[in-house]
Amino acid sequence: MRNALGAEWRKLLGHTKAFAFLVLIFPIGALVIVLTLDILPGLLIPDVRAFYANRARAWTDDLLTVWTLLTGFPGGTFLQMPFIAFIAVAFAGEFQWGTWKNILPGQSRPVMVLAKFIVLITLILLALLATSLIVVGGNWLSSILFASPYGPPLAEVDFATYLPTYFSQILVTFASLMVSAAIAALIALYSQSVMASVLLTIGVSIVEFASILLLMVAGAILNQPNLVNLFVVTPTYNLTNIQSWMVDGVGSTAGGIPGFTAVQPLPVSILLVVGWLVGLLVATAVLFNRQDINS
Repeated sequence: MRNALGAEWRKLLGHTKAFAFLVLIFPIGALVIVLTLDILPGLLIPDVRAFYANRARAWTDDLLTVWTLLTGFPGGTFLQMPFIAFIAVAFAGEFQWGTWKNILPGQSRPVMVLAKFIVLITLILLALLATSLIVVGGNWLSSILFASPYGPPLAEVDFATYLPTYFSQILVTFASLMVSAAIAALIALYSQSVMASVLLTIGVSIVEFASILLLMVAGAILNQPNLVNLFVVTPTYNLTNIQSWMVDGVGSTAGGIPGFTAVQPLPVSILLVVGWLVGLLVATAVLFNRQDINS
């Protein structure tokens, strides 16, 4: 496994254009946004400098910004598209370049799938951590340059409340990315097409989001309002439910959807999310194990 991880790390970083435009675009984009919106205007325009001096921002909010933006539909789904595209390139690209047949002899296919998945997720996580730090660091620098408040002071932060919120948001975002990555990997190996992988993975997210509306309509037609409770099997509900339990101490009611009563305990939601992730990875490994890479 160690050799497979090392090989995948070098290979994926070797896709310099894909890595730059689909992964590094997040920290680079954050740096450009901070410079163009929060620093340069204040340095060049006196009125903007005066506005910045009176603007109060909180580093506690900025730390959460990146992780919050990447969850939910439609915003989070479409912000994940570059990552999904990178995963599609990593898996489907091997078919289009004909490289599977050169690297598979003597290698365990399931191990290769798992190694590629682990390296991909690690690169994405590191990019998001860098993006989050750039946002906070850039806004802190802006506060220093323009003497604007950037709090709260550490002594005033209620860490007992903030830390569960912060880490639960990272956990939910990371788990959401892993599920999306597993879906993209499965579709990529099945379709052997980068474009199809991206579009179908987004399509799956849209169908999942729309499923609650379809269940509501079906429940109304069949006079079974509790049919909407089937939504609890989806990753989206369970990720939201995990965060709700960790932050608020109560389960999610799916936004107060009429007829929804099946609030799940925290352990059940954790098991369902893990089950989705493991099931998708196993399906990917089984599919790849049966494919003829020479055709």
